[in-house]
Amino acid sequence: MNVLLDQLNALPPGDAVFDLDNTLLVGDIGEATLRRLIHRLPPKAAAHLGTTDPWAAYEALAARDWCGAGDVAAQALAGLSPAEVQAIATEVLDSGDVRLNPHTVELARKLSERHRVWILTGSAELLGKVAAARMGIERVIGLRLREVEGRLSDELLPPRTCGEGKVLATRQLISERPVFAIGDSPTDLPVLRLATVARTLGKIAGREFPALEM
Repeated sequence: MNVLLDQLNALPPGDAVFDLDNTLLVGDIGEATLRRLIHRLPPKAAAHLGTTDPWAAYEALAARDWCGAGDVAAQALAGLSPAEVQAIATEVLDSGDVRLNPHTVELARKLSERHRVWILTGSAELLGKVAAARMGIERVIGLRLREVEGRLSDELLPPRTCGEGKVLATRQLISERPVFAIGDSPTDLPVLRLATVARTLGKIAGREFPALEM
């Protein structure tokens, strides 16, 4: 990791973009939250997953369309207030179902001494903010649901922060070319290709870009 830090510290100050699930976190906070809501799904999520075995339906959807599954997991929050979502996210983290990855969190901390650190996640932004607060990271971009009278609706607001949508979100909200990006999923590769320096881990470790050395 020291070689990577030396490389990035030699660059002008810029933006470092971190994926959240299975990158800064061990586990997926969107999925862990969905598990807690699986038996009280709001109409749109229920229409996608059905009522017979919604978790199996979610897993099947994730296998063929990871971004679509992320949308459904976010839409499962419909009907809740932001405070209720934050409470569920806190429960997920406190229970240990999802936990901080000490290696990538430390990398983010060190990069923050020179660069602006961002979380760019395909999970709901409200969930990401709860996790980010435990890492000392202030900038979070994720899936956002329109709020109506203090409750989340099932309407997803652009940009859709998965796959090529991460590129769009980066260019619109972060910068044209981040100095660094890291992720674990094939859907992270588009934004990794945008960065000056990129690292991979998890399912795509070593694919197109070097794996992160712990």
